[in-house]
Amino acid sequence: MKNAVLFGDSLTYGYGVYKKDSLSYLIEKRFPKLSIINSGVNGDTTREAVLRLERDVLNFSPYLTTILFGSNDCAPGEWSHRTVEEFQSNLEIIIVRIREKSPLCHIILITPPPVDETVFMPWTTNKRLAPYCDAVRDLSQNKNCILADFNKYILEVSQGNLESFLQEDGCHLSEKCYIYLSEFIGNIIEDIINKE
Repeated sequence: MKNAVLFGDSLTYGYGVYKKDSLSYLIEKRFPKLSIINSGVNGDTTREAVLRLERDVLNFSPYLTTILFGSNDCAPGEWSHRTVEEFQSNLEIIIVRIREKSPLCHIILITPPPVDETVFMPWTTNKRLAPYCDAVRDLSQNKNCILADFNKYILEVSQGNLESFLQEDGCHLSEKCYIYLSEFIGNIIEDIINKE
């Protein structure tokens, strides 16, 4: 069975939703012939991701890996903030090391979703998030990775009304949004499988 590693922060982990509503569960349900490994860790930035890359990704010799970071990296808090330059550099390290260990691995880079600024809780803003999304888009081109522009997709689908797509904190994904994310990523995975 081929391994598909979902690498990221709380959005990949499935913070605030039941396991049956998480990205890993929904992808596993759609692709029973893939072994889905949830390597999402709450609160992680790309800096922590580099440190756990060997254990949580490379050890599985992945057939494909999704990479979703940025929401914590761009947050203003001292404990988590990473500059756009560090964010991009860390992602490059992750991509290069995956390619070194698993040259045939399909790497899917996901732009972090927008936040709902109409509620008081988001720890970041869409203006702060935008350059991090741009960095993911640039890397997908420069490093020949598959781009899953989830940020753009959710803005289009929601028409800017994000309330039902996000939890009360305005940052974490709702059950509804996980359905959209799993279908969006699932279609990309299906394309990869069909081309082989």
